[in-house]
Amino acid sequence: MWVITVYGKNDVQMFEFDNQEEAKESFKKIKGSKVLTEVIYYNDFDSELIEEAYINSKVS
Repeated sequence: MWVITVYGKNDVQMFEFDNQEEAKESFKKIKGSKVLTEVIYYNDFDSELIEEAYINSKVS
């Protein structure tokens, strides 16, 4: 998921997109202060790979 956050003088607006192409196209058209963010959910990853990375990153 991709999110564009637009900062106005008195408000903040957020727009969600399912793919990068659509988000980038809209990002170019939006004026003002804005941020394009890719949202990655923890559930999208293989839990065994996450556990292995966690174990390998521990400092003894």
